[in-house]
Amino acid sequence: MSKLGSGTKDFIIIRVCAVLILLYSIYLAAFFISSNGVNFKVWSSFFQSPLNKILTSAFFLAFAIHTWRGTWAIASDYLTPKFFGNFGKYAYLTFRLFVAAVIAFVLTWSFFIIW
Repeated sequence: MSKLGSGTKDFIIIRVCAVLILLYSIYLAAFFISSNGVNFKVWSSFFQSPLNKILTSAFFLAFAIHTWRGTWAIASDYLTPKFFGNFGKYAYLTFRLFVAAVIAFVLTWSFFIIW
């Protein structure tokens, strides 16, 4: 059994995902800086590499987890009956469903494009 509380786990998961997102962003920036010019042919050949497909998929997965956990923290703090009265639970549920739909759409869309 883990000695970490749920808040600590969320914090660590969000930070690890943020670091993965940062590393991928640096990787892409290095690609742009090192290339003489990026056109469709260069960009397309860059993404033909299985390594780049895996790294990009990992980026989108980390982005989805980071977004899901982060918006949960925001929603559970601010979309509450304390701030919105009886409407708080509906605002929370609506927001979470909207976020889930956007994340599912982006993940599905990105995996179709990448693979």
